Amino acid sequence: MKNNHTRAFLLLTLLILGVCTVQGQGSLLRKIQNRAEDKIVDGIFKDSKKETETETSKTQTETEASSPNRNRKGAGLSKGVPDVIQSIKDSESSMNDQNYSEAKSALRKALWGVELEIGQNVLKSLPSEVESLKADQSQDQVTSTGIGFVGLIIERVYIGKDDLELTATIGNDASILGLSGALMASGMYVNSTEETDSKQIRYKDHQAVIQYDENDGYSISVPFGQSSIFLVKGTNFEDESSFMAAANSFDFDNIKKELGAQ
Repeated sequence: MKNNHTRAFLLLTLLILGVCTVQGQGSLLRKIQNRAEDKIVDGIFKDSKKETETETSKTQTETEASSPNRNRKGAGLSKGVPDVIQSIKDSESSMNDQNYSEAKSALRKALWGVELEIGQNVLKSLPSEVESLKADQSQDQVTSTGIGFVGLIIERVYIGKDDLELTATIGNDASILGLSGALMASGMYVNSTEETDSKQIRYKDHQAVIQYDENDGYSISVPFGQSSIFLVKGTNFEDESSFMAAANSFDFDNIKKELGAQ
């Protein structure tokens, strides 16, 4: 089995090297390479990980039982959202004092706060119901690294009957693109592919890739702007048409407007 993983790794490496030769050592393809290598490594060590899970769980249970001072209360940490106006004032004050390190730090906090505010606005603009699925707002997420909109990610999950689930993700980070979506974004996706589980389509006047996986269901990835991506995943949908009906329920133009993308 390990030889199979090794062979798969070599084949995948050759594929990635071929892609890199055509397009150069671009940052996007380096991300794809790293993600692909991680998956291969995960596959190699998957079996050994399962064998140790039982022993680890048993040891943890015994340790918790023998520890009289184990924490049993607490509500965790409160959400810290930067005060944009105050951060700008702090940055200006530090600049006047020629404390450039503090000025830079305060300015980053301000940018982070702006990104989070934009993310919240996008999240609020998403529908509360898609087809027969309702938004589970307890799972709403807005995250950001605060570095030039590189890591801004907005996510909402919709739940329906018969285990129907739809997840909408908007981000400015190409790392959430799938392999075919990344290739398409770099102009390397071949529309004449013979694969039946992935194809290129048009989504509201944008190029997109729709995929189907027996375990994960349907997904559509729509690159837009400079480095943004709109990703919709659906599980337990009857067919492609029913999934696309749900995916088309989103106001894509408004999403682009909120993010300042064309």
